[in-house]
Amino acid sequence: MSDIKMNRAAEIQKMYAEDERAETAISSAASMAPAPKKSKAGKVILTLFLIAVVVLALLYVVSLKTNWNVLDLSKASIAPGTEPIKASDWQAVFLTNGQVYFGKLDGTTDAYPTLEDIYYLQVQQAPIQPAQAAGGEEAVQSAETAKQQLILVKFGTELHRPMDKMYINKDHIMFFEDLSSASNVVTSIEDYKKQQEKK
Repeated sequence: MSDIKMNRAAEIQKMYAEDERAETAISSAASMAPAPKKSKAGKVILTLFLIAVVVLALLYVVSLKTNWNVLDLSKASIAPGTEPIKASDWQAVFLTNGQVYFGKLDGTTDAYPTLEDIYYLQVQQAPIQPAQAAGGEEAVQSAETAKQQLILVKFGTELHRPMDKMYINKDHIMFFEDLSSASNVVTSIEDYKKQQEKK
């Protein structure tokens, strides 16, 4: 029986020794084996994301700094005439019906921009005096007996007395211009205002 116990003890020791060898073999194999490769998909996704961010940043800058509005930004400073207008500026607004109004334009990006402190030009017929001949006789005169003059009219002085504010359909504005302080129209408006203050 003691032989059996001894054999049995030897078998158990042998099993433990084999288990230890297997564990060391596994751990040494694990340490010798190359590390598992990281997924290439993660790198590809990161690269694509960075490229997309750079492209969007470039398109944003292009849209802001040029008239090429790739991103369809609603930007006040991109399209000509959409920058804010100073309150002291005068504009000439040219409409599709041929009429031109002068005033202070606001809301150029709105569907109905407003024009205030409005003036417009009107053609007036001024009679021409008949020419006198040397002998006191009336000389032959051309068929034209009146000369055309342009006069500046204050909007709101018409028969129906409209308010001095006009809402203009944006689709009917061909273009508008900022007027300089040296403009004949601006000086005429300023003269008119001075005369009205004296009254």
